[in-house]
Amino acid sequence: MTDPALESQSEKEALKELKAARKDQITAATARMKEQRQAVKAIKAQMEGAELTVPEIAAATGLPASEVLWYVATLKKYGEILEGPKAGGYYRYKLVPPAEDETGAPPAD
Repeated sequence: MTDPALESQSEKEALKELKAARKDQITAATARMKEQRQAVKAIKAQMEGAELTVPEIAAATGLPASEVLWYVATLKKYGEILEGPKAGGYYRYKLVPPAEDETGAPPAD
């Protein structure tokens, strides 16, 4: 039988080597996630108390309309925004109001 402590140490070493070998990919993925969080935050900030179309959100945030469309579709899929009435050829979107708990207080962030 092998010693569990020795086995655990070798696993830690293997993981350390793997992280070192993939450092560039990990850094790039982390940067991408940070950019995505910032984009979603900017989109939600523009939508506070307003119903906006994708082109209006793109103009307000400075993001490309194609990128805004993907974020809006994702936010809609996960129930964070609602599709409203059509304005010309575009739908208006608004944020879903925060749900209240049983005490009537909005959830803490």
